[in-house]
Amino acid sequence: MATFGGSVNAEAPPGGRFPALILALRWATVTTGAILSLLDLRGSVAAMASTSLLCLYAGFRILRPLPDPGGSQAPAAGIALELALATGTVAISGGWASPYVFVVLVPVLLAGFTRGYVGGFAAAGAATAILLVSGATIASAQAPTETASQVVLVYAATGALAGYARRLFVDAAAEQASFEDRVSSLTEANALLSQLTSVALTLPSSLDLGDTVTAAMGHLGQLFDFTGAAVLVLDAATGTWRAEGTSGLPSPAPMTTNQLPPPLLQLALRNGSRAPAGGAVAALDLDPEDGRRGLWPEARSGIYAPLVARDHLVALVALERADPAGFEARDADVLTGLAEPLALAIDNGLWFDRLRMLGAEGERDRLARDLHDRFAQGLAYVNLELDRLSRHPEPGPQLVELRQQVGGLLGDVRETLRQLRSRVSPSAGLADLLAAELPRFADRTGIAARFAAEPAPTRLPVTVEQEFWRISQEALANVQRHAKATVVDVTWTCDGRHGRLVVADNGAGFDPAGLVTTSSHTSGMTAMRERANAIGARLLVDSHLGGGTWIQVEVTVNSGDTPG
Repeated sequence: MATFGGSVNAEAPPGGRFPALILALRWATVTTGAILSLLDLRGSVAAMASTSLLCLYAGFRILRPLPDPGGSQAPAAGIALELALATGTVAISGGWASPYVFVVLVPVLLAGFTRGYVGGFAAAGAATAILLVSGATIASAQAPTETASQVVLVYAATGALAGYARRLFVDAAAEQASFEDRVSSLTEANALLSQLTSVALTLPSSLDLGDTVTAAMGHLGQLFDFTGAAVLVLDAATGTWRAEGTSGLPSPAPMTTNQLPPPLLQLALRNGSRAPAGGAVAALDLDPEDGRRGLWPEARSGIYAPLVARDHLVALVALERADPAGFEARDADVLTGLAEPLALAIDNGLWFDRLRMLGAEGERDRLARDLHDRFAQGLAYVNLELDRLSRHPEPGPQLVELRQQVGGLLGDVRETLRQLRSRVSPSAGLADLLAAELPRFADRTGIAARFAAEPAPTRLPVTVEQEFWRISQEALANVQRHAKATVVDVTWTCDGRHGRLVVADNGAGFDPAGLVTTSSHTSGMTAMRERANAIGARLLVDSHLGGGTWIQVEVTVNSGDTPG
């Protein structure tokens, strides 16, 4: 797992004319010394050796320049070698009075220009010390104090001049390059901020979760080049991550946290607590065969970001490509900047869905009134007329059958009205409603219904128990329509803060893997899941063909929310 980091900008060496200047100065000092010692070359072995050695070295430096062409840095070992060679030839060819005394200026200049004031004065001091020692030990290297003092001053001045030249040219150029880098970074950051601001301003004003995610997928498609993208939203009722929106590749199946691919699992675990949200991470070496898988099998690189709003993780974003190096550091920065407004928009959509589900109770009451005022009364009138016609001396079999069908329909409508109007209240709790409903359910369906409830001195909030009541109605309706069961067991336990409802039957069951393809089952399960999400409950379903179905809904409420 590799994470994106900032790019490193290599500092371009100032270079300039410095290497050519050093080469010219080296040859100038050697040539000047050779001319001055021309008369001594035949009679002095030391002068001949010094001239030969310096000429050979100067020629070598034509082939291997110090410093390199286009650069301004010289290795310390090269400077030390040139300083030792220059001071050695000066010492054996006359010391302070040597015609090659100014050859030492080249390594001093090199040291000062590449190492600053410290390097220049150090090289000048080393040369002075060597010549002082040679003057004290070699008779031919002795010279008047005035001459020695003048040479030392020239060495020191050269070191100071080289140090100042470095500060004036090299350091100033480096500071200018650093300033230009900072300006470039600020310009890029400003462009990124402007881009993110424009995206944030165009996020949908609608509180609908579907609209929000659809708009987000459109923005992701404009900002990034990806093979597949998905926004995974945590379904608190089932504890799974479902793809609320996808683009480019097929929508992945819902997954538990442990089933997430490694990059997303890392984000889910890192942001599962109330710790500050982390930024986007990148995986550049995805390979399913080696266990480094992404959200899709064909992915070879990707960037992923957590969407954290109000101190909790609400969703994950995954962008993946089929090529191994498809994303840049800027992509991770853009995704990190987009994460906060997108997380807030998705969290608002989730809360809106919960409020819409809770507000549906008022709509159920209005529907019940309409059914009673318009449909039920009309059916009652038709039933009375059919009853009158059926008492005709020769009513006919079809009229009798029609009367029976209308009578059954009227009974169904009245039962629907009763269920719509039945609701939890401060005086009638969930246990009371279940105890009254299950015998009627058994009489109506022929399915034996057994109810067990522990004595509960306290209850859950009315709104929470109301959602449990609607979930139990959905579960019993599924048993009646699909289960082909003979027995259903309902259990309710409550201690004032924790409530658990269990509905289990001995019917035909179903294959959970094929649930998404069966719309008749899906509608009931979806309604239960949405109602569980509305109150922050956890929904668990266990079923297999021929083995019945087991449904459990449990919730824990805050102590301040319990009824007093």
